[in-house]
Amino acid sequence: MTKVYLSPCRDYDAGEIQDKMMSGLLTLGIEPVMLQEKRVLIKPNLLNATDPEKAVVTHPEFFRACVRLVRAWGGIPVMAESPAFQPLAKVMKKTGYDRVADEEGCEAADPGETAVLFWEGGETFKRFEISRAFFDADVVINLPKLKTHGLTYLTGAVKNFFGLIFGLNKSQWHLRARSGEEFSGFLLDLYAALIRGAERPKTFIHMMDAITGLEGEGPGISGVPKKIGAMLLGQDALAVDAVAVRLVNLDRKRVHTLTLGQKRELGIASLEDIQILGGRLDALEIHDFVPSKAAGDPSPVSRWPLNTEFFKNLLVERPVPSEDRCTLCYQCMAICPGGAIGKSNGRKPVPFYNYNKCIRCYCCMEICPEAAIRLKRGRLQWLFGGRAH
Repeated sequence: MTKVYLSPCRDYDAGEIQDKMMSGLLTLGIEPVMLQEKRVLIKPNLLNATDPEKAVVTHPEFFRACVRLVRAWGGIPVMAESPAFQPLAKVMKKTGYDRVADEEGCEAADPGETAVLFWEGGETFKRFEISRAFFDADVVINLPKLKTHGLTYLTGAVKNFFGLIFGLNKSQWHLRARSGEEFSGFLLDLYAALIRGAERPKTFIHMMDAITGLEGEGPGISGVPKKIGAMLLGQDALAVDAVAVRLVNLDRKRVHTLTLGQKRELGIASLEDIQILGGRLDALEIHDFVPSKAAGDPSPVSRWPLNTEFFKNLLVERPVPSEDRCTLCYQCMAICPGGAIGKSNGRKPVPFYNYNKCIRCYCCMEICPEAAIRLKRGRLQWLFGGRAH
């Protein structure tokens, strides 16, 4: 039976977090010798340059605790991350990661140095250009943040590995896998390649920052910080995500990385087959956690003719820039994989959106530094119970 360690953790105190991480690893049967003299890749979630209190990134003190633990157990920590748009150095400075990395002695891998990972077993995608640091590692410690997501419903352990793909290359994957289900399938192909396709097999450990999560229109600053007060540890990314979904009482059926991942035998996603150690799930559960409005159930709009551009614009939420907040930085235009965003046409002081080209990936919402992009319902969306995707 797959095991996941769940612990109450109320504050971002690095010492307390480190103790809980150590307790969790030992409870799961992971001994210190496993890290001794090993190169340990640490993968946080550094989506963009935001204050850590906005809960968009893995908190820097959570990262600090992990680095200290790796060093205490004799490992060599190396951080690998590639924000979607902004330079890593800028994101690290804004989030406080630069100071933590310097104080704790953790190298940050150059996100521009990449190599190809090929895995013949991928269902749809088999070739991935990812951080070269992954190939040099013996152990991979994944530090996801528990957040909602407009496309995939959940940002968790499986999705966090998307950050190994360099910068704006991420947007091209949204063109190749456009729907939430297709994109989740891509994420699972990537995850399968990481855990099964590396020439040098790696040990994977997932430690989720669920002390403060992000609800609503995540995973960027359009979301709302939500105190959860927990951390999760495990060696099966699907199992960690499954427990996280139950922790905040989201709808497991909407998390395609869980439903498809279990079918592909990439992990355990059923709570009945997961042994939860440490704290009690019922004592830590959150019952008012708000999902993204954009991440809906499968609906008739996924089939022709309702999936045409005409009907999509009537039946699916679309991202709309706000005149009050927008500063015309055009980061949304730079990241848009469909080329749907252009310069302001002069009628309004906001970027111009061509919704016939918009693929509803919501990358613009993720990257907007001003939370200036909101979701607007399709005019006929009420026909399908108020939600469509």
